[in-house]
Amino acid sequence: MTKVQAGGVPANVALLPVPTGDGPAGAGSAGGRFRRPMAGYVFAASASVVAIWTVMVGFYAEPDRRVLWVGFNTLLTATMVLAARLALRADSRVALAAAGLAVFMVADAWFDITTAPSDYLPMSLLTAVFLEAPFAVGCMLYALRVHRRATG
Repeated sequence: MTKVQAGGVPANVALLPVPTGDGPAGAGSAGGRFRRPMAGYVFAASASVVAIWTVMVGFYAEPDRRVLWVGFNTLLTATMVLAARLALRADSRVALAAAGLAVFMVADAWFDITTAPSDYLPMSLLTAVFLEAPFAVGCMLYALRVHRRATG
């Protein structure tokens, strides 16, 4: 049986150090309260946006590609929710979720571009370059940062 540390996290999982306000000025929130990582809120907001987009795609996508896009976007949303939950708990396993999310975003950009009809291709390229690629890079940089912190 796995031993459990404070907060219900298995003992073999590294929790990230989160500033509590006891360090230098501005290191944490007022009053020494627990400060949640901003990345968790970014992942949660992104999951909300993608979930709404998935519903719209379900209604308006071409019938032959509807299952592909709804299924893929549901998987993307679930990964974002997982990353948000892990980041808000300061769990080091968020690095795995963020790295996987980066891969999903690159795949999403690829499928957007390759399956786009010619009249939607400029919009697909714009979202790939200015939305999906930066989000993927941000997820990968965050995953690397978390991994470095967790491994020392």
